[in-house]
Amino acid sequence: MTPGGTAPAPGRQWTFGLWLAGALWTLPLWLAPFPPMVDFAQQLAAAAILRFYGEPARALSAAYRLVPWRPHGLFEMVAAVLAWLVPIDVAGKLTVAVSLAAVPPCVLALCRRTGRPAWYALLALAVTYGYVFYWGLVDNLVACPLLLAGIALADRWLDRPFGVREWAVLALWGLLFYPAHLQLLPLFAGALGWLALARRPRPRQLALWLSPLLPGLALGVGALGWVHFHTAEAMTAYRQRLEAEPARFGSPLAKLAALPGLLFGAHTDGTQYLLAILLLAVIGLLTVPRPAAAAPAGGGGWLYRTRFATLAAWMWLLYLALPVYEKGYLLSERLAPVAFLLTLPALPLPPAGRTRAVAALVGCLLALQLLQTTAGFLSFAAETDGVGELLAPTAPGQAMAGLIFDPYPEAWDVPAMNHLAAYYQVFKGGRLHFSFAQFFNSPVAYRPGQDWESGLLAEWDEWNPQHFVYERHAGRFRYFLVHGGPEKLAASFGHHLREIRVRRAGGWMLVER
Repeated sequence: MTPGGTAPAPGRQWTFGLWLAGALWTLPLWLAPFPPMVDFAQQLAAAAILRFYGEPARALSAAYRLVPWRPHGLFEMVAAVLAWLVPIDVAGKLTVAVSLAAVPPCVLALCRRTGRPAWYALLALAVTYGYVFYWGLVDNLVACPLLLAGIALADRWLDRPFGVREWAVLALWGLLFYPAHLQLLPLFAGALGWLALARRPRPRQLALWLSPLLPGLALGVGALGWVHFHTAEAMTAYRQRLEAEPARFGSPLAKLAALPGLLFGAHTDGTQYLLAILLLAVIGLLTVPRPAAAAPAGGGGWLYRTRFATLAAWMWLLYLALPVYEKGYLLSERLAPVAFLLTLPALPLPPAGRTRAVAALVGCLLALQLLQTTAGFLSFAAETDGVGELLAPTAPGQAMAGLIFDPYPEAWDVPAMNHLAAYYQVFKGGRLHFSFAQFFNSPVAYRPGQDWESGLLAEWDEWNPQHFVYERHAGRFRYFLVHGGPEKLAASFGHHLREIRVRRAGGWMLVER
C-alpha cells in the first residue's frame, strides 16, 4: 500500500516487476568469471585504462592517452566510474546487466503507447542473450534501451503540446547517442521522423518536431567528418586496412535464415531453431485466424494507428538491405533485435480464449532460453577455468599476447575466447598484442609513435595465431596466453621452449619469456 492507503497503480507494478524480471534474467552473467562475449574483454581493458591510468606499476600512460571526447565511450566511462566502488570486472558486468535489465521496461513503455498488454514486454527478455550479446557489442547493449525509451518518449510528446522542455529533452536524448553508439542515432532520427509523419502535421509543425535532432546529428556528422579529414591522426594503419576492405552483402533469404541465431544466440545444439518455432507459434496465435475486427474507436487515421507496425517494418527492411560487414563493422546483424523489439508493441491483441495458450508458450520460450543460457555459462566457466589462476601471479605493466588457436566454446558458435588475453590489461595494465586502442571510436588511443602493433598486426593478428613466428614477433612480449593444446604450443615456440617458462592450468598455458 502507498502512504495514502491506496494500492500502487498497475502500471507501476508492471514496471517494477519487469525491472525485477530483467535483473533475475541477468543472473547467468555472474556464473562465469569471464562472460562469453567476444569483444567484452577489450572494452573492459579500455575501461581499466581510464580507471587506472595514473598507477605507475601498470605503465599505461607511457603508451596510451585518454580521449574521452571520442564517440562510443559510454560503456567504458560508466565501468571506469563504477570501478572506484567495485572491482573492475564486476563493474563491467554490472554495466551490461543494467543495460539488459532496462530493455523490458522500455518495451513496456512502447506497449503502453499502443494499448498492448504489459506482459508482451516479457518477450523482450528472449532476445537479450543473442548475437549482439555474445559478440560483446557492449555499445549496442548500452544504446538499445536508450533508443527504445527515446522512441516511447517522443511518441508520447508528439501527442501533446510541444514546448521548450520537450524540445530540450529530445535534443539531449539525441546527443546521448554520441557516447553510446552513433549507429543508433540515425535509427532514432528515422523513428522520430516516421512517428511525426504518421500524424500528418503541417510543415511548420513537422519542422518543430524534427529540429531537436539537429544537435545530435551535427555532433555525429562533425565527428565522422573530422575522422575523414584527419585519417592519419585518428586511425591506425590497422584500422585503415579494415576501412579498405570491401563491403559484404547477404541475400535476403540468407538473412532470414540467420534470424534465429541473431535473436537467440548461435547455440551449437540448434536450440535457437526451437526457440524460433516457439516464437512463431506465439505470433501465430496472436494473428491467425482472427474474427473480423470492428472499426477502431478514436481518430488519428490508419497511418497513426499502425505507426509502430510500419516503423518495425522499416527496421526489418533495413536489416535485409544493409551490408553484413562494412568498414570493419558487423552491421545489419545489429538491427535484427531492434526490429524485433519494435515489433512487440505492434503485435495484435490476443483473441478471446487464447490468452492462456499464448502465455504458456511465452513461458516455455523464456524458460528454455534461460535454461540453455545458464547451462552455456556454466560450461564456459569450466572451459575458461585456469585463466584467472594463470594471470594472477603475473607482473604488472608488461606486454601480453594471446595465441588462441581454439577460440570457440562448446555452447555457442562465436569465438568467445579470442580476446581473453585482454584480461591481463584489465587486471595488470601493460600492453596488448591487439588492443581496441586501434580504433578511433575508443576513449583511449596510442601516444604518437607508440602504435607498434599496427605493423605487427599486418603479419600476425589476433584471428590468425598460426602466423606467429617466434624470431620475428616474440621480442616485444613477456607473456603469451595460449589455448589449443601442447602441439600448438610446440609449433609456436619450437626449440625455444627450453628457454622459456610454461605454466598450465586447465586447458590453458601461460608462456613467460
